[in-house]
Amino acid sequence: MAVSPSSRARGLWWLSPAGAVALVVLPTLAMALRLPDDRFRAAWGTPRWLYGEYVLLLLAGVAVFAVASLLPLLLPRSSLARPWPGLAPIMRQRLLLASSVVFWATMLGYLAYLAVGVARGARPADFVAVLVSQDTLSADLKEVFAPVAGVTTMTQFGIAYVVLGTVLLMDGPAPGVYRRLAIVGGAALMRAFFLSERLAILELIIPAVAVVAMVAAGSPRTWVSRATRWAPLIFAPAVIAVFGVFEYSRSWVFYQARTGGSFLDFAVERLSGYYTTAYNNGQMLYMFDNVAGRIPLRTLEVVWTAPVVEQLGLYDRLSPGGSSALQDLLAQKANPEFNNPCGLCDPFLDWGAAGGLVWWALAGLLLGLAYRAFCNGSLYLLLLYPPLVTGLFEVPRYLYWTQGRLAPALAALALIGWWASRHPQRAPIEWKDMLRV
Repeated sequence: MAVSPSSRARGLWWLSPAGAVALVVLPTLAMALRLPDDRFRAAWGTPRWLYGEYVLLLLAGVAVFAVASLLPLLLPRSSLARPWPGLAPIMRQRLLLASSVVFWATMLGYLAYLAVGVARGARPADFVAVLVSQDTLSADLKEVFAPVAGVTTMTQFGIAYVVLGTVLLMDGPAPGVYRRLAIVGGAALMRAFFLSERLAILELIIPAVAVVAMVAAGSPRTWVSRATRWAPLIFAPAVIAVFGVFEYSRSWVFYQARTGGSFLDFAVERLSGYYTTAYNNGQMLYMFDNVAGRIPLRTLEVVWTAPVVEQLGLYDRLSPGGSSALQDLLAQKANPEFNNPCGLCDPFLDWGAAGGLVWWALAGLLLGLAYRAFCNGSLYLLLLYPPLVTGLFEVPRYLYWTQGRLAPALAALALIGWWASRHPQRAPIEWKDMLRV
């Protein structure tokens, strides 16, 4: 299945910055606005803080982001000599070699992570206990597998491998890639389940879906193309189902004992709670943590959580108490269980109302340029844009783009894009397919 070389077939509305953000923000914000204070208190144990002018500010942020992201779409679309993604043979060879390096770096990271957990006291019985009890919140595994600078960084190369592997498969047969994707996905799935880290699997699934969907959108089969363009209608129940499966081990037993409701009611309420309480938390922070002189935190999180910088506690040295403000305020005025800070709100908290609008305008322009290059088959953005799509869909809850966990994958993909797009005189050395698995 491949997209026609014609530029007319390229692009997918729900992968564009404006389309993706509108798709997730508008319905979830509307849902949060229609719920009264007593519903917030009964369902999620928090008063409602979301009112008035702040909602208009959030909508203004969405509007300037959308408009800015649409401007690059006025640029001309280039034609491709090959079906999208249209990799030249030498590029494909180099991506295959680079993907092997990234795969083994990811595996080394997971093996080191496991070794650290064992050294801290993790035992097979702990994993069995979680499987039997289906309780991942009260287990000690999250403590013994707390992030380790450098080690957990290497596990994040899995994002880069999934992007490379999916692009290669969409371009043509790639021996061993399916197997390696299954291994990387399996490792992330265990991390998501045992450590209650759903993002570990989402940040692999969403980039892969972005690449596959771009190919499917240009399929010569009309029904495939149309189904892809309306895929969000199919994704909605799938998202609820997947979320419910992961949430089952976190709080289903408690919910059932408290309310006696069905599992479907539980899954829908928990999922909606993560979005509505995120907006609510955003306004709460804007009201009570909007202190003059506070250094921007979450829009620069990749800086403050960088190795050495985080260990030195540099942010708290420069802005005392700022990093713990969210948890402190949640304990005082909301519910610490629902601790998403609201990615849409973060630029306004860090830079003020006017500064936040400028931040969203710049973000929209940059992502719009990235999306246009992605559709045009630019090798750099073929690799870099799919992980950024995860941030588009998660923007109601947090700013994924500025988190340190994304930086290793983006750095690796940028380096690979630079190397693979060079034009050497001869093909790269295969090195026995880099110890194929």
